Amino acid sequence: MKPIAVSAMATDLQNLGLDLKNLPALEKMEPNKLRKVMRTFTKALGAKCSDCHNESDYAAMTPMKKIALHMWNDYVRGLSLDSGEPLYCDSCHQGRMKFLDRHDKKALGAWMDENYVDKMKRRDGKEHKCATCHGEPFDEDILARWTK
Repeated sequence: MKPIAVSAMATDLQNLGLDLKNLPALEKMEPNKLRKVMRTFTKALGAKCSDCHNESDYAAMTPMKKIALHMWNDYVRGLSLDSGEPLYCDSCHQGRMKFLDRHDKKALGAWMDENYVDKMKRRDGKEHKCATCHGEPFDEDILARWTK
């Protein structure tokens, strides 16, 4: 697993007229701009459109679209790097949709503490800790909760 990094896509988003420090909710973005933002998702995640969309109905909600919606609204909009630099999909994913090695939970927890807790902060000024993402009580599989 690679350490969290400053986004290499800030200029791409600025060229779309977006301010990474004040992004709109994904579901409130105008459709033309949203499609352009989704192209940055494919680049940041090393994904193709069909990895999230139902090819027979692109507008249909899918589990992966639910995850993307939460990741944008909760993380990209709600968090930043501790330095104040904006966080974007590539900050964590770095070209890979699945990037966490879940085989050793103790090592994963230590990596998440070092990269997510220690190197990020909440934009709302509240304390950033594991519960920011996982809730209290701790929910290990937040992605499953989001796709219900």
